[in-house]
Amino acid sequence: MKNLAAQALAFQYKLILENATSLINTNNRPLDQIDKALGDMVLANQKLQLLNKIVEENNPKEIAEDSESKQ
Repeated sequence: MKNLAAQALAFQYKLILENATSLINTNNRPLDQIDKALGDMVLANQKLQLLNKIVEENNPKEIAEDSESKQ
């Protein structure tokens, strides 16, 4: 269940990154919107890194097995 919640959060953060990226790449955007998008990207990136760290700490064996099976 925890893995499913972590995946849902990761998906949500990736959507935030995609939306912010598309907003930044759109022409004629006001600077305040670009600034907000950049802030959203930084925050989502930090949250993804923290989420990855938490998942690794809670499931070190499972992650090692997954990475070995992918190679």
